[in-house]
Amino acid sequence: MIEARRSATESEPAKVVDLGCSYGVNGALLKHGRSMDELYRLYGAAAADDLDALLQRDRDLYAEPADAELEIIGVDPADRAISYAVDAGMLDAGVATDLEKSDPTPEDTAAIENADLIISTGCVGYVTETSLERLLETSLDSRPWMAHFVLRMFDFGGPEEMLSRHGYVTEKLEGLFRQRRFASAEERQHVLDNLRRLGIDATGAEETGWYLAELHVARPEEVAKSMPLSEVLNVSAGQIVEI
Repeated sequence: MIEARRSATESEPAKVVDLGCSYGVNGALLKHGRSMDELYRLYGAAAADDLDALLQRDRDLYAEPADAELEIIGVDPADRAISYAVDAGMLDAGVATDLEKSDPTPEDTAAIENADLIISTGCVGYVTETSLERLLETSLDSRPWMAHFVLRMFDFGGPEEMLSRHGYVTEKLEGLFRQRRFASAEERQHVLDNLRRLGIDATGAEETGWYLAELHVARPEEVAKSMPLSEVLNVSAGQIVEI
């Protein structure tokens, strides 16, 4: 999707705003070319009691990005996570303002404005269209595309209506996307109960022990009409893949 946006704008530099970025995992994946398997190995064995050594290791690890033309800006009220990700180099900049409660500050706006893409991987539902609209309003001139992985127990209707008011078309990609395993049997049962209340069949899906998300892609109406989603992304119908 990043390459499709670059092609559409005829510009190699691109800015991605990552809502709910936490410690900058998407930055490690997109800007630095790391894989989830690598990150599990790197941080599963990391010594949390020596944060200075961990930070220095990460600075060395992310010193030479795989895509130097890609700028990743993180947005998350978890200020310590944001600070670490910026210091380590996974993010180029970070915004810790809670956009559910407040407008972005002038400093925030300077960091996030004129985005090419606004993405999220699992936070929509915990945050609402309020945060998304505040981000969008900083980039009305650049008309960013959006890609949001939304857990199936949450409804994307509110954000979709807001985006429609701004002239966007939202399309849901076929397929389901693994986010993470359930941490406990209680968490699994809680999610299954929520899905059952929503009339969503979890057979062969969340029942297997994973949070599963759907991908909602939003683009300006004129872009959606001229560039079918199948030309931008390709996941086979019914497929379950890992985010």
